[in-house]
Amino acid sequence: MKDFKTIKTVRLNLVQPSLYKGVFMFLLTACLAGLTGCHNDSFTISGRIDGVKPDEYLLLQEVKPGILEPVDSMIPDRDGRFSFRSPAEWPAFYMLSLGNDDFMTLLVSPGEKIEVKAAKNTLALPEYVKGSEGTAVMVGFSKEHREVIDELQRLTDIYNDSIDSPGLPLLMDSLDRRAAEIVSAFRDKALKLLDDNRSSMVSVYLLNQQVVPGLQLFDAAKDPEIFYRVDSALYALYPESDLVLDLHTFVAGLRRSVTVAGKTGTRPVPGDMLPDIALPDVNGDTVRLSATKGRVVLVDFWAAWCPPCREENPNLVQMYDQWHSRGFNIFQVSLDLRKEDWTEAIRKDRLGRWTHVSDLKYRDSEVVKRFGLTEIPANFLVDGEGKVIAVNVRGGDLNKKLEELLGGQ
Repeated sequence: MKDFKTIKTVRLNLVQPSLYKGVFMFLLTACLAGLTGCHNDSFTISGRIDGVKPDEYLLLQEVKPGILEPVDSMIPDRDGRFSFRSPAEWPAFYMLSLGNDDFMTLLVSPGEKIEVKAAKNTLALPEYVKGSEGTAVMVGFSKEHREVIDELQRLTDIYNDSIDSPGLPLLMDSLDRRAAEIVSAFRDKALKLLDDNRSSMVSVYLLNQQVVPGLQLFDAAKDPEIFYRVDSALYALYPESDLVLDLHTFVAGLRRSVTVAGKTGTRPVPGDMLPDIALPDVNGDTVRLSATKGRVVLVDFWAAWCPPCREENPNLVQMYDQWHSRGFNIFQVSLDLRKEDWTEAIRKDRLGRWTHVSDLKYRDSEVVKRFGLTEIPANFLVDGEGKVIAVNVRGGDLNKKLEELLGGQ
């Protein structure tokens, strides 16, 4: 229970770029946001910091992927008053600091006039920050985040106080369930906040938050579509922003390789009998692969959130139109989590003419281990008896194989 290591989470093997491992990790409770349109204009940050010594420098730095770039510095006056002015072309994160461990982070937009009131040694918790449209949103998030951390700490304290109790195993189970409920509720609220601010740089901040150290608020591997949506919105607005470019590069890599598992079972190979599949269809009725009619059947594993899968779907439509009358059929198994995403992708990609099944459990689906899946798209071409003919055949290769198998029919 200590450090909530027993909370079940999904971890996938995806490479994170510098932004997602770097400087944003220490913005957990200190980010305040401002968002407006993109203008080639200046911003000002001014205000008062109580408790500053006469010879202490206040430093303003811009947060970029993996680095802090100095912008300006000054010694506040004897009342702790200060003022910075700097040009800006698009919204960006800036750090106001009195030392390595005493800082405040703001998301500043061109033209904003921001006023700050804070105290030395608690810059991350300012008395107020005015003049930025996104401040209220981010302050609200930070407050809720602190409440979640406090609740989880209370559960940890209960655990630590009960280490010698004979009822510890039962207590641990109860504490874990409660911790999971707290984290789930917080994620739901954060997801709504992110969706409401998808076209704002606030979303970049949210994508990089941890609920507690080691537990990401949003997992790019588990929910890649969240990152796709934010990237699509921000790249259209701020394509020259370093942070947006870094996110865009990350998402491009995510789209190229969608990993769904680490260690799995043994993947069937040509000559093997493919295990049967019995999963619900879009109407909730259980359908078996063995009931699918066809001399040749393509068993295809995909998901609505998987770009390579969606790119292959038009080819499947073409192959189906060309070869179905000669004995070709398709049985698609989705690794989606949400039924609405799954059914909408079927509609949009015009896939409704063949069988679709899913237990809507993503990487926890029973088919992942049984079929040795490590990434999607993945497929098995089988004959009418269920024997594997070929594995992962797509595009022109699939057409050639179908020509070989059915061309003489």
